[in-house]
Amino acid sequence: MWFQLPRCAAWVVLGTLGLNGVANAQSPAHRLPAAKTNIQAAAEPINPERDRATLKAILQRKFPGVPPDEWSYGGATFVPGVSVMPLGGNNATNVNDILAIGKKAWARPFRNGKSLAACFPNGGQRVAANYPQIDAKSGALVTLEDALNACLALHHEPPFPIDDDLTMGAVSAYLRSLSIGQRLNVRVIGPAALEHYVAGRRWFSRRIGERDLACASCHVLDAGRTQAEAGEAGKTGKQIGFSPAVGQVLAWPRIEPGGAIRSIHKQFQRCFERAGAAPLELGSVEYKQLEYFLGAVSNGLTIRPPMPTH
Repeated sequence: MWFQLPRCAAWVVLGTLGLNGVANAQSPAHRLPAAKTNIQAAAEPINPERDRATLKAILQRKFPGVPPDEWSYGGATFVPGVSVMPLGGNNATNVNDILAIGKKAWARPFRNGKSLAACFPNGGQRVAANYPQIDAKSGALVTLEDALNACLALHHEPPFPIDDDLTMGAVSAYLRSLSIGQRLNVRVIGPAALEHYVAGRRWFSRRIGERDLACASCHVLDAGRTQAEAGEAGKTGKQIGFSPAVGQVLAWPRIEPGGAIRSIHKQFQRCFERAGAAPLELGSVEYKQLEYFLGAVSNGLTIRPPMPTH
């Protein structure tokens, strides 16, 4: 969300998706008001599969030469040779080091002799492909990070801080790596799931901050374009394009130089700041809902290895 778009152009795409109820933040210095989740307020029944098909069709018209399954590389989709980029970049050593740290923590025995692997089916294999998901008992929206801390709580172990790279960051990156090659399968079934999906859908279309931007501004209208091509002042030189909304959540986490881990929620914070809005907390329900929406519209795409930043 790094540039200003003509308001009329944004309404075309948002209106096509039924997402034109966009609210502006009153001030970047204040927390944004919570998105409404009353599904009866929609003009027509919400259909996640229809949303996915609509977004996919819009994006396919923008770059017909790029197979949709490659969109899960994020902005790197538009870089030649992308199929060999994830572990072949300059930061490949950091990526492998982080995964090794996560694997060690994953297998570390708890005081009762169990480990994180005991909490997940198949020892964690293919699990990440199904997150975020709805807790059947409480109706709460659960991310992969929530599930890790729920496991720790169950076994009376201290939780991983959501922003700690060497615990939560490394372990969640490793757990996601156990689903590499799987197809994303985020399910939206039942009233609680639909409420969260609708809220995420509205966050995706909501204009925020001093620059009056929505997620769709960059990741639909200008997907594939660089900052310079999109008209952001002062941006020149080699850049990668804005990631397509469909597949966007599959391009994370990113491993930065020095081993820092940028999760999708950290990227949400960065986008809020670039839009001139105060970022929300990591793990906030609003970011979970946005992740859930983006996951649902990305169903069927391939989960990729953790990628170095560029």
